[in-house]
Amino acid sequence: MADAQLSRPSYLKYAFKDQHNLVVLFGAACFSLAFASPLPLFAGTGAELLWLLVGPRLPAFRAWVDRRLSSQYLARSESAIEGALGELSERDANRFRALNRNATALLASAQTRLPAPELQLAVHGLLELRRTFLDYLFLGQRVEVLIDPIPNLDREKEAAQLQQSYSAERDLGARMTMRKALSALQHRISEQTALSGVSQKLEHRLEMLEAALSYLRGRLTDPAFGQLATEIDTVLSEVGSAEALELAVDQILEPPPDSVAGLQGASTLRSPI
Repeated sequence: MADAQLSRPSYLKYAFKDQHNLVVLFGAACFSLAFASPLPLFAGTGAELLWLLVGPRLPAFRAWVDRRLSSQYLARSESAIEGALGELSERDANRFRALNRNATALLASAQTRLPAPELQLAVHGLLELRRTFLDYLFLGQRVEVLIDPIPNLDREKEAAQLQQSYSAERDLGARMTMRKALSALQHRISEQTALSGVSQKLEHRLEMLEAALSYLRGRLTDPAFGQLATEIDTVLSEVGSAEALELAVDQILEPPPDSVAGLQGASTLRSPI
């Protein structure tokens, strides 16, 4: 819920830019011109200074500014989500839409049970939950492309055969070629095993987020339940962000040390003395 806990806005700025405030100032200036007297302008300026001193401190004005900024932020976020859906596969986009419907149903149930401030926090919490779900869907698409359709069992058989050939071979050049091929094959097996593990974690976390909405909707039936935003925050903490798994994928795809050393050696040989 980091996005719902942004730094407080400058209420003084919004008090000055409020259209009613600007209308009063403009009207005072017009009266001064019409009557050829500075008194209306002085009165308007005095009222303006009083408003700027008192207005930003008023709870009602602060609440109005907060609601306005929240609405603008939510509208931008929803627009960004709609744009992102076009980059997902139809299957994943439909899965997100199903989660979105459940989130909407949860909010509809909460409207009659929670006070307005708690409900507003829940709206932002559910936005973060849906964006987290979307992040995992995008990461899932990336991992799906990286996973080879060839089963690891076939590669392991190939590696075993190559190992036997390597042991029987006596020619040093052929052995060197086999050793490199065996090392690359073993790295590929390790890489695919790790990617499959990431894919399983991804699916588990997606299912956790989907199940959380049903769980939270059931919790709303408890008359004593009133901390929906806190519960959503707890779910997000348990699931975690997609960034950690994305970093794990990047680490899996890093070239093996032998390959890096080989590339560096080749670069050294090509460099002028």
